[in-house]
Amino acid sequence: MRHLFNVIFLGFALTSLFAQESIDRSFAFQNDAAKKYSLYIPSGYDEAVPSKMILGLHPLNTSRWNSTSWRDHLIDFVETNNLLLVCPDGGVDGRIDDPIDTAFTTVLLDSMALWYNVNPEKIFVMGFSWGGRTTYSYGLSNAEKFAGFMPIGAAAEAFSGNESWFQNAKDKPFYIIHGSTDSPTRRFTPFVSALRNNEACVETNLLQGVGHTVDFSNRLQIFTDAFNWLDSQECGTSSIQNILDTQINIYPNPTSNGKMMKIDSPFPIKNIEILDMKGAVLYSIANSNLFEIDSSKSTNGVLMVRITTDEGTLIKKIISQ
Repeated sequence: MRHLFNVIFLGFALTSLFAQESIDRSFAFQNDAAKKYSLYIPSGYDEAVPSKMILGLHPLNTSRWNSTSWRDHLIDFVETNNLLLVCPDGGVDGRIDDPIDTAFTTVLLDSMALWYNVNPEKIFVMGFSWGGRTTYSYGLSNAEKFAGFMPIGAAAEAFSGNESWFQNAKDKPFYIIHGSTDSPTRRFTPFVSALRNNEACVETNLLQGVGHTVDFSNRLQIFTDAFNWLDSQECGTSSIQNILDTQINIYPNPTSNGKMMKIDSPFPIKNIEILDMKGAVLYSIANSNLFEIDSSKSTNGVLMVRITTDEGTLIKKIISQ
């Protein structure tokens, strides 16, 4: 997989230097010789600053929707909110949740962390219709990746709301947008209840007189309000994050290349990952609170460490010399 990322990265290097750009590309993946994806880089993107990013999952209607048309539909929204946008393509059948598509989506998200300066704590997911359905299924099956979820008119009646991945909704923020004439008793209410029963933080906007469409009036403001709500939620995690931040310490910091660092934690440490400032994992150590720093992997003398404990996950900055 690393070889794949390196190949993609080399072919992408020049493109990623420019902001406010729509990008349509593909690469060979599994049995697809040219698996497509579309990106949008907002004008406010600064490669020196970790950026918020949103995954956009398109609807199932091959006569209108694919990664490119869905990306174009969201440009005003992501430009207004200064979001990197990544849209995988569902292929010939248009279904964005086939096994090849969900695997491809994961590769794309990991690749974006190499291509751009992505804030790993501020990655969101949104989708309309079949893409809204996949916002539930893929999003919650990979809940640790996402800071917030925005299902829009989810075509989700095939779900019961009792799927095992709903258990991953605890302390996750969901802003659900749905039309009041789009079968809400089947496609809306059961999922609001399932999320709340699993201790998610849920806000809703049931659009009066709206059916199964994403072309409703005032769309930009509705999407922006939803995103701002998601981005502002701490959803039951603030207290434990404060505890982790105040009680877990790294020393010495700064440290020199090749020197040992130690994490002092009152909680058992399950894993330590060293990341560059783009969020890419450089190396990891399991079940230890000692690690050797390799500052040669950082171009600006700054790395990050992601510490996973039974109580939660914490990211801290390391100054290396």
